[in-house]
Amino acid sequence: MSARDRGKQTADSAADERIKELECLYAIVEVANATAATLQEVLQRIADMLPAAWLLPEHARSRIVLDGLEMYGGGRRLSGGVRQETAIVVRGVSRGTVAVGYPQARLRRSGSAFLEEEQRLLNEVARQIARIVERKEDQQAHEALQDQLRHADRLATVGRLASGVAHELNEPLGSILGFTQLIEKTPRLPRAALGDLAKVKAAALHARDIIRKLMVFARQAPPQYSSVDLNRIVEESSGLWTWRCEDAGVRVVYELDPKLPAIVADERQILQLITNLAVNAMQAMADGGDLTVATSHGRGWVELSVSDTGPGIPPDILPRVFDPFFTTKDVDQGTGLGLSVVHGIVSGHGGSIRVESKVGRGTRMCVRLPIRPPATQSAEGGGQ
Repeated sequence: MSARDRGKQTADSAADERIKELECLYAIVEVANATAATLQEVLQRIADMLPAAWLLPEHARSRIVLDGLEMYGGGRRLSGGVRQETAIVVRGVSRGTVAVGYPQARLRRSGSAFLEEEQRLLNEVARQIARIVERKEDQQAHEALQDQLRHADRLATVGRLASGVAHELNEPLGSILGFTQLIEKTPRLPRAALGDLAKVKAAALHARDIIRKLMVFARQAPPQYSSVDLNRIVEESSGLWTWRCEDAGVRVVYELDPKLPAIVADERQILQLITNLAVNAMQAMADGGDLTVATSHGRGWVELSVSDTGPGIPPDILPRVFDPFFTTKDVDQGTGLGLSVVHGIVSGHGGSIRVESKVGRGTRMCVRLPIRPPATQSAEGGGQ
């Protein structure tokens, strides 16, 4: 073969390789645009198509590793032999690698098993994968934010309704309690009548307590701020619910941060918050278990967590746990306002609450509160 023919053959071969590289990149872009596919499905498709872009596609094998998850092209594992590998860097953090190799060393005349162009292609594939990961994660974050906004809007609507109902019921309830107390003062009332009046008063007081909870949820009861030691309130509140835990066979464990800073909060509402979370956790463990109350802190915030070893919350129910009057408990175990009130208190203090739950393993409620709520900061700022 003449030098000219060899040169033409080399040029044709290089052109073929370039075409394969472009086809590979084009296919990756198409796969990335498959919005219905999960990230794992997208990465698996990319792993499947990579060997075809290499010089010896029938022998080449590929592997993509992302956050510990491994995917192999065509289901053929890549081990031993020779390989070229590039890191997948997402937002400046190495999250995995993409590699192509041969199970047995196949060296070319240059002494390398791979073309220089193949390493450049692999680098570009890694960059494309990083962009895909970023886009998928941004999409997931956007969807999560949309869900939070919808949930917040729903809670706000229910809060306005709850506030209106509470105000409408407060006046007649006040009248019922007032007239009941007046009638009780009537001389020589039959014992049966006094017993009935006591039942009326108890029912009215129970209704007023529900209304108070509604107003806390709707944030119609303004917080009375003072310096609060969260650990102290945890210890003081325990007297309200630990005896019930003992009766239910629930062991209470405290993991309190000894260096927890004081916070500016409504002590009465924080007491209500802790009690509601603890009682809710206790009621989740019908057959006994461990209830753990823990505190911790970071820069500008403190965190309270209450966890149980109960059955956990099913994923379809999890988004509704803060909805007023929503409950999976028996009728005599609560009104379904406990966690709604907690949500209202946390929101009123400028904090956040998250739920971590695994079916069969238990649930953890985490409340994060600022050391100084935004409301107090803005009030101080306005006075300067």
